[in-house]
Amino acid sequence: MASVAATAPALSRPDRAGLAWALFEGGRVPYVMMLGVVFMPYFAKTVVGDAVGGQAEVANFAKYAGFAAACTAPFLGALLDQRGRRKPWIVAFMAILVTVVAALWFAQPGGVGLPVTVVVTLLVLGKLFYTYTEMLHNSLLASAASGRSMAQLSGLSITIGSLSGFLFLIFVLIALVLPTQGTNMSSATPLYGLDIASFQHLRIVPVLAALLLLVACVPLLLYARDYPSTNKSWGASFSGAFAYLGGLSRHLRAQPNAAKFLLARMIYADGIAAISIFTGVLAGGVMGWSATELLLLGIGQLAAAATGAFFLARLDMRVGSKRTLQIMLSGMILALLVIVGTSPDKIFFVPLANSPLAWGGPVFQRVTDVIFLALLLTMTGLTSGTTASSRALLASLSPASEAGAYFGLYAMAGTVTAWLAPMAIGWATQATNSQQAGFVPVIALLAIGLALLSTVKPSTTVRKDQE
Repeated sequence: MASVAATAPALSRPDRAGLAWALFEGGRVPYVMMLGVVFMPYFAKTVVGDAVGGQAEVANFAKYAGFAAACTAPFLGALLDQRGRRKPWIVAFMAILVTVVAALWFAQPGGVGLPVTVVVTLLVLGKLFYTYTEMLHNSLLASAASGRSMAQLSGLSITIGSLSGFLFLIFVLIALVLPTQGTNMSSATPLYGLDIASFQHLRIVPVLAALLLLVACVPLLLYARDYPSTNKSWGASFSGAFAYLGGLSRHLRAQPNAAKFLLARMIYADGIAAISIFTGVLAGGVMGWSATELLLLGIGQLAAAATGAFFLARLDMRVGSKRTLQIMLSGMILALLVIVGTSPDKIFFVPLANSPLAWGGPVFQRVTDVIFLALLLTMTGLTSGTTASSRALLASLSPASEAGAYFGLYAMAGTVTAWLAPMAIGWATQATNSQQAGFVPVIALLAIGLALLSTVKPSTTVRKDQE
């Protein structure tokens, strides 16, 4: 295995260690897609047996997981900074993550499988350890690339993850879901002889996602660069971590731009997360899209995410991470403004005499459908780029010796206010009785984050660990 002592290349093409770091994302995105598109709907509607009660259980899962991650990620990051090496912890956390994700196979309806409370516990553990592995993976970015090539490598990882999720979703659709709906696209039964009556065709999806997590971990462990061990004792490591967090305000004052960026990211990431959660609800409710159209939207969003991450990483290389983030956030704000004013009978608040047809096909028939779809795909592409540039900007702003703690704060910033946007959307929707008006708080969050980001001064020097 390579050592971080080896010089990270400053070339446009990543070396084997950098590629191994990027490939890790290819196993993580299918897990996220599995939860959002397959398992959560199955759990809410079938395992719980009540759509409203199931949604409440899903909300509990998100709340508990976010709270646990917010409380523990910063200390874990600080502790691992004291220890040095990350890979042994990735092995341990991935082992737990793979186990709990695969155990979702036993989530069956009718009291046959695991109790609902146990399934929720598994989901919480999965989300928690997913966050831990994400934090460790992010903290290794500075050892995987140097200078502005960090943005390129970060973007490559998002592209790989999006493509992996896209192929995974297509496979699930064709091999496992469509055959159960009596389509002419495939055979009458799912692959592998799975039993539809006991929902094996859906319960197998977490198992497949767990296998992909395991496979993606192998290149990272074999070839990615790790930080050297500090050889500190456990007692000294814990003392050092507590001391660091105890003086956190002093450390953040010493790195004011990193602190301001973390605050900005906490605000705009909340808005971005709300976009990903409520996009399907908005499209289905406002535009009246069918289940087929929503599924095609999901597949299109994965393709848009891969494309956006690829091109925006190159923009980041040219103009820098801060400016790229400003461009992306501004684009999302503009797209949302048009979305809020678009419905089947109007475009950007301008009423239409009728709803003109774009074509005679079976889906997205109206001109407004096509415009709405284009706006949603554009937002998805921009969203994928924010992840890459945000990681690269924080890696350039934070000291390499404190990367774990800062990415622990980065993880906390993504969860500590995760309740804010959904709560604001709920209030706005109820107050106006309009789904579109409910998205106005999201625009406000993105605008506030953009304003705070403008106060951040990006690093103009290359750190010694990146030379």
